Amino acid sequence: MVDFRKRLNKPEIEKKINPIEIYSSLDRRSVAGPLRPAQHKILTEWFDSRLNEKDLIIKLHTGEGKTLIGLLILQSKINSGNGPCLFVCPNKYLVAQVKRDARKFGINFCSIEDDGSLPNEFIDGEKLLITHVQKVFNGKTIFGLGNDYIPVSNIILDDSHACIDSIKNTFTINITREHDLYSELFELFKDALPEQGEGTFLEISNGDYNSFLPIPYWNWIDKSEEALEILSKYRTENEIAFSWPFIKDSIKNCQAFVSGNNIEIAPIHIPIEKFSSFNNANQRILMSATTQDDSFFIKGLGFNANAIQNPLHNPEQLWSGEKMLIIPSLIDDTLDRDKIVNIMAKPSEKKFGIVSLVSSFKKTETYKKLDSIVPKSGEIGAAVDHLKKRNFRQTVVFANRYDGIDLPDETCRILIIDGRPYFYSLADRYEESNRLGSDSLNIKIAQKIEQGLGRSVRGEKDYCLIFLIGADLIKFIKSSRTNKYFSSQTKKQIEIGMEIAKMASEDISDKTEPYEVIRSLMLQSIQRDEGWKEFYKEEMNKIQANNSSSKIYDVLTLERKAAVLNYTGEYEKARNLIQAIVDKHCIDESEKGWYMQIMARYAYLLSKTDSNTLQKSAFLKNHELLKPKEGITYKRLEFINENRTKRILEWVKQHQDFEDLMLSVEDVLADLQFGTSAEKFETAFKELGHMLGFLSERPDKEFKKGPDNLWCGVGNQYFIFECKSEVKIERTEINKHEAGQMNTHCAWFEGQYSDAPVHRILVIPTKNLSYHADLTHKVQIMRRGKLKSLRHNVKSFLKEFNKYEIESLTDEKIQEFLNMNKLDIDSLKTEYSENYRKKTS
Repeated sequence: MVDFRKRLNKPEIEKKINPIEIYSSLDRRSVAGPLRPAQHKILTEWFDSRLNEKDLIIKLHTGEGKTLIGLLILQSKINSGNGPCLFVCPNKYLVAQVKRDARKFGINFCSIEDDGSLPNEFIDGEKLLITHVQKVFNGKTIFGLGNDYIPVSNIILDDSHACIDSIKNTFTINITREHDLYSELFELFKDALPEQGEGTFLEISNGDYNSFLPIPYWNWIDKSEEALEILSKYRTENEIAFSWPFIKDSIKNCQAFVSGNNIEIAPIHIPIEKFSSFNNANQRILMSATTQDDSFFIKGLGFNANAIQNPLHNPEQLWSGEKMLIIPSLIDDTLDRDKIVNIMAKPSEKKFGIVSLVSSFKKTETYKKLDSIVPKSGEIGAAVDHLKKRNFRQTVVFANRYDGIDLPDETCRILIIDGRPYFYSLADRYEESNRLGSDSLNIKIAQKIEQGLGRSVRGEKDYCLIFLIGADLIKFIKSSRTNKYFSSQTKKQIEIGMEIAKMASEDISDKTEPYEVIRSLMLQSIQRDEGWKEFYKEEMNKIQANNSSSKIYDVLTLERKAAVLNYTGEYEKARNLIQAIVDKHCIDESEKGWYMQIMARYAYLLSKTDSNTLQKSAFLKNHELLKPKEGITYKRLEFINENRTKRILEWVKQHQDFEDLMLSVEDVLADLQFGTSAEKFETAFKELGHMLGFLSERPDKEFKKGPDNLWCGVGNQYFIFECKSEVKIERTEINKHEAGQMNTHCAWFEGQYSDAPVHRILVIPTKNLSYHADLTHKVQIMRRGKLKSLRHNVKSFLKEFNKYEIESLTDEKIQEFLNMNKLDIDSLKTEYSENYRKKTS
């Protein structure tokens, strides 16, 4: 072999460490052109001034080449002798994609060996290693835990928000009902659960998938040794093995939830420091999209607020790619979710892909009936490849998948975001039901929506038309109370979408079908109408950089410090930090209650009496929280001789304008349909009561006993509702269990309210009572048709308010609206329910 080195003027080839110079020297493929200006700027700034920062966030628009930036940074570290270096992706699918990019650019890398071991080239710092988050963050990781670990000098987490979700799952034990462990743990805690909701407990016992309860922390702590003993018997099984190292020595630091389908156990503090390879790395870089709020890196990964507030980014480019947001329901009432799905989900010949992102697998049923493709979790990659091979005839539907899917160019020219993102873990669902107005929760929801919006526009020149459908999603993006959580780029795109809706609605005439206006907009996007392109560019260039500092940084920093103190046994200090959050950062009473429950938990191992006092205060501020062991009794919902119309006006005045009012109405009514989860349905029924001028509550949820919904305050008339929204429409009879629940709640009402006049309604799709069931009181049934009629009349009633100045409305006029729309008391008792029919055999 000819040794060309002998002919060089220098004895050794010096390795380049400047990432710009590294790129120019790589044997990259011809399709890999020069660095983009944004890449050049980021790499230069990193090398010149941020080379040695321990925690760093790199934020770039989708399609600006974050992956190449990360690969070059790690190659620079290797060339300077600062290995080992690790590039971590959120899933296997993206690992394959990053490896393809590395080959394209000529960057050497290595992979975990076939036997699961780490390659020597990685350990010796010769090549960077590309892998996925589950390999790094699990209880049996090959990188080691605690003091027994493989040192890693530099780590990059790509698509880091998705990585955080995967890390949370690592610490969570999830036991399905079919596993023996489920019944053993259920038996251990079953006596404590009914106090937190008798009706919900019965539903869990009967295997209801959507019903769940938290195991009270005091019961969990008191029985932690028994729980640990049960768990240890199964510690080698897959459901336990990967979380066991984090659970076994801190069982009291865990929280647990029970549903009819599974039991979930997870630490209340994620000890990320256990992963020493990550925790002790010299530099930890998180890759993030510009649309994402990075505040949860503080609590999830232990980053400091300074790193979040000072990301490495390209301030010269405030937006990238083209998104035409279409909100059909704002163009015309008839363009609701069902209408759009029924049109867009049907197979058709076209030269581009249509993709829908839905919030749950339940929502995919309509699409399946229309012959759309609905891949399961393990089929995501195949479905994306199907589109990349230009198989465009069928719509492809992804359930609860808002990240980790790239759909550039023709693979997706029309994207549907169907409904507000839904939380799946029981811990997240519990937080959602308790913190409806919190910054923390709304940031998470906005983040999911923005992840979804970014799936189809993957570069500066990419474009897509995006349908936003579902009343809950529309309310979230449009309401001033929640749309403030979006990035500047997304807020401007939503504003443009509102403007488009306004212009499109003006184009509708007696001769024009509303959908024809939608079709015209689709053609303008897909056929590249010059007027639209210029309008979009002009509007997007008006974006102002958002330099405001969020108070959530301070809150999450205090939360993390408190959780760490509690984890190490310094309960009083932990409690004091949470008190600081209550004192300085909480205005809403229910949010104060949420943090006071955390304080009560931290106090429990110091003083059970103090803990119960705190828990009582928390519950009084927020009835969705845990009912304390003692000291709370049900307070009757007393009839108040107050004008019904006054309460209706108060509800209406909560809204900024008529459009905002109708958004709330649509949001509530959309959840009042069979097939909706019990939590959403019953919440909507409570709000419906307020809309109609009643005092309205959810006794089973708020006081852990009684019916699902209770209305009163009008003519001393009470209504109790037992809601079975999740019962299948095809069900032919009311079973013995459901009749028994209704009987129990009727008896509860008698015990609390004696002989007060009450109308008892069972909301269920069938009026046939099983031969084996009996109802002990006069009960009527609200079926699908009656429920639909109620929704229609409520909407018509509230539409009346558009014709008048609110302050000019008299009691008589509002009562006239009620009477016209059959919402007076007599009509409510007769129009929307019917007698049941008892089966004789």
